[in-house]
Amino acid sequence: MVSREKIEDYFYIGIFLIAMLFALLAIFKLYFSIEELIRTWFNYRYQPIFQALFGISVLAICVYLIRERLIKTKE
Repeated sequence: MVSREKIEDYFYIGIFLIAMLFALLAIFKLYFSIEELIRTWFNYRYQPIFQALFGISVLAICVYLIRERLIKTKE
């Protein structure tokens, strides 16, 4: 039989995974909303510039987070 502590651990891991799924969905929605905002606020001639800047900033944030949080640096 599974102990109470194991069941609690599984429960908290499940809650964490569900929260991460919701966070991922929210990030995708935010990304596409900002893309739409760029289309609304800026003239069609300048949209590619702002979309490129936005894409570069998202990429820079992702690289930073991967480097800082996921890849363990040797110390």
